[in-house]
Amino acid sequence: MALNTLILFILLGSLVTYIVSKFNKQAGAWLTIIISLVSLFAIYTLKDSSGQIFNIFNYGNYSLDLVSTSYAWFFSIVMVIVYSMVAFFNTYWMEKVIHPAAYNLFYVLSLGGTIGVFYAKDFLTLFIFWELVVWSSMFIIPLGKSRRASVVYYGISTIGSFTMLYAILMLNVKYGTFEINTVIQKMTEDSNFAILFFFLIVIAGLTKLGVFPFHTWLPIAHGNAPHTFSPVLSGGLVKMGGFIAFLMTAVLPTSKVFSNHLKILNNPFENYMLMILGAISIIIGTLMAIKQDDAKKLIAYSTVSNSGYILIGLSLVDQTAFAGGMMHVFNHAMASAAMFLSFAAIAYRTGTTKISELGGLIKKMPVTFAAYLIAIISLAGIPPMSGFASKWLIFQGLIRKGNMFIAFAAFFGSVGSFLYVFRPLAGAFLGQLSPKHEDVKEVPFLMQLPMLIISGLTILYGIYPGLMLKYIAKIQEMVGIKAIVIDGFKIITPNGMWDSWVVTLVFTIGFVIAAILYFVLPKAKSVGLMDTYTSAEFIHDPDKYHYASNYYAPFERLYKNHPSVEKFYDSVALRVKELGQLVRTWFFNENPAFSIFWISLVITAIFMWGDKI
Repeated sequence: MALNTLILFILLGSLVTYIVSKFNKQAGAWLTIIISLVSLFAIYTLKDSSGQIFNIFNYGNYSLDLVSTSYAWFFSIVMVIVYSMVAFFNTYWMEKVIHPAAYNLFYVLSLGGTIGVFYAKDFLTLFIFWELVVWSSMFIIPLGKSRRASVVYYGISTIGSFTMLYAILMLNVKYGTFEINTVIQKMTEDSNFAILFFFLIVIAGLTKLGVFPFHTWLPIAHGNAPHTFSPVLSGGLVKMGGFIAFLMTAVLPTSKVFSNHLKILNNPFENYMLMILGAISIIIGTLMAIKQDDAKKLIAYSTVSNSGYILIGLSLVDQTAFAGGMMHVFNHAMASAAMFLSFAAIAYRTGTTKISELGGLIKKMPVTFAAYLIAIISLAGIPPMSGFASKWLIFQGLIRKGNMFIAFAAFFGSVGSFLYVFRPLAGAFLGQLSPKHEDVKEVPFLMQLPMLIISGLTILYGIYPGLMLKYIAKIQEMVGIKAIVIDGFKIITPNGMWDSWVVTLVFTIGFVIAAILYFVLPKAKSVGLMDTYTSAEFIHDPDKYHYASNYYAPFERLYKNHPSVEKFYDSVALRVKELGQLVRTWFFNENPAFSIFWISLVITAIFMWGDKI
């Protein structure tokens, strides 16, 4: 299917889905699955179509065109995989969504918008599809019963939208064109304009990527969005910000455009500032994730942290770290989607995502547990899952370039990730089963299937990362970056080598030995989860014996009184509100006394200075 045909198919499909959902919401949900899977197949067939141009429509001198590139395909396939997998959950959540027809409509529209963003031939087309995604997702978020989440999301997205629009309008004034390749070619000879354009577009990307200081919308929006849309926000839409970072650091390219600017550790100042923001995001995201009791907000803050890794890798623009940043786009998308889907499954059966209200679900929901376990192993960067390879490559690039502060932040985030991903594991799946969850069972197979597929992809690319890195190497060559070296299962860098097959073999042998010992050696008596040893004391409330609240209280006390960006933003909002009330009181008051006051003031001014006007 041609790309322009696919976009029109999705746009028309969204309307059909809406109409069908009005009569039968289950049928509408099935249409979201069909449209997502057709989109996945269509995008996959475009893998080797780099350079083809697809026209959607013409209006005067402007044409809405899409162009196929290797990097557009990479970002699109990641996004569409997430949409396709999440769509399987939609069929079971129609009863819980406030307006199912609207949800299905905007779900499909946002899918089409993201594909348009990645394949846009010019910046104006990119902006049109960008806004389609922003508005579609803005209308979905309050369907999770929180209007404030939508307001915060829209407020921060508006900042990015206006900076992007202003930058694009400047292009038309400066160069008379919006076409990406033409603009970039002209900017290589005009670094003064390029730096202004760079920062305006980057601000738009950072608002969507969710890095500091624009990270505040993630926990609110992710935490309150419908359970089936949170994985799309984190695993999918956030990557639009990563795409903008890619355009501005690699496609621009900053190393050439800003070659005469101040350099820090052989990096252009502009790139280094992005790396600093990435490092701060890693630290903030890690520390805040550790504190969360709501699993969805915990995963949202982990997205802030992992967006920092992506930004660092793409901003370093070198052979290893850049490849790691691109690979982490995929790894985080899969891991966060699997984690959100796991807790969507838990919420489907228990009605909550609060860790302190859960426990002991490993025996009730073993498939969900396995999917979550594989996802967090990857997110924490532990072999043999795919998350290790991307983080290892980012570390390699940072160390080789001597970026020790950034490397420390990245290392801190990796260590901290062990803490925050383990909390839901221990709190929700391990420990005592709550009496109110005695009748809980595993989710239907159609909900298990996407979790199993994502887990399979995570394991596959962990064992054989070269499958993905070979394509990333093509992207590197396309944008003029030295390609990562792959030799079978080996990743070869200037600092060393990683052989995923050997490591996987060692882990497998260790697992087999442990399993043999477990089944052969004598085991302790198996007791029920409620059969707790209490020195003959009677258990009046067994729920209290599950340790899930204040899980890391001693560690949290170390930064209990930390400065808060959210509080600063709230104080600014309060001052603006007070100013607005003051203006309203003095200028828009219905009290006649105020009208008389202003009329008298104007007449006095005319008498005193009228002859000078």
